[in-house]
Amino acid sequence: MKTIMLASLFLVQSYFACQNKSEKSLPLMSTMVFQPMGFLNTPMDINNDSASDLIYKSSDNGQSWQDISAGLPKDIQIDCIFEKEGEILLGHRGGLFRRKTNSLTPIWTKDMAMGQESGLFFLGQSGLYAFVNDKGFYQEIRGTGLWKEVFPELNNKMLRTILETSGGKILVGSDQGIFKSTDAGKNWKKVYDKGMILNIVESSGVLVAGGFEGVLRSTDGGETWTESLNENILVKNTVALKDRLIGILGTWDADKVSPKGITSRLKCSLDGGQSWHRMDQTLLPVKGYAMDKRLAEAKDLFDIVQMGESLFCSFDLGVFRSNDFGKTWEPVFIPKEKTRFDFAISGNTIYLLKSRNGLGC
Repeated sequence: MKTIMLASLFLVQSYFACQNKSEKSLPLMSTMVFQPMGFLNTPMDINNDSASDLIYKSSDNGQSWQDISAGLPKDIQIDCIFEKEGEILLGHRGGLFRRKTNSLTPIWTKDMAMGQESGLFFLGQSGLYAFVNDKGFYQEIRGTGLWKEVFPELNNKMLRTILETSGGKILVGSDQGIFKSTDAGKNWKKVYDKGMILNIVESSGVLVAGGFEGVLRSTDGGETWTESLNENILVKNTVALKDRLIGILGTWDADKVSPKGITSRLKCSLDGGQSWHRMDQTLLPVKGYAMDKRLAEAKDLFDIVQMGESLFCSFDLGVFRSNDFGKTWEPVFIPKEKTRFDFAISGNTIYLLKSRNGLGC
């Protein structure tokens, strides 16, 4: 989660990354392995200038939410959220903030201050990736605080997403289609070239990609792709849950499509992406909930996750939960104003982020 997220050309461009055929290193660095500028793991002071109303967590299935923004800079704009090995990671234009999920005295620490805009972070099976504007992609070397340059062949390709498959392949979605590597990124092959790809997920050996051409599907490790769902609308996000695939369809600017109702669509597949059915019809209106007028103004879906037997879905009005796999929904977090929310899951705790300017990683 996950998409996601969202006006138009500015949103698209800030979602992602670039390429350059010549191998590059960061300023003042002469090798391919570097330590980011600034201080690593520097605790952030909790004071009156700390942020609030930015990131929340719930450990009771969304019944109550705790604001855990304290310690982050007051005016910080966060792009995305990840959970990795017992840490919550927040990506922003200048780097990362980290927080241990099980610490008795949880404190945000500042990490990876690169001295310039990083633009985008990805979480893969082998670790964390970062894009540094005009410099290319870098991968974190686990446990060292160091980063190395990767994928120099893909520089200037306008990269959008990275997936490391269970079979050891690497797939990259870009404005030019999909690129595939079978040797840890040393060499690349273009396996799809018919449109922009925003996200790629894997579920039980099946790969599903979303973008301007709808949903694509591959059963041979990404070597070939077939059209799985095309409703002539952008697929902003694809999500792999425990037993199903989810596609979030919509536009970059919902107001330009229709002034009434949700313009995004939530599609679900229970057969590995072969067929899809809609599961957002019951989101609005909410029976017995005294916000009919405001709910009718909701237009944009962003993210969906599963924790236990519950689904959590976010759109511009807030967060809804379903305990019957989308048959019925109930609101669990409604903010004062419309915004974008993204999720991260750690055990029985769900984290909720208000993303930067409605964007996301």
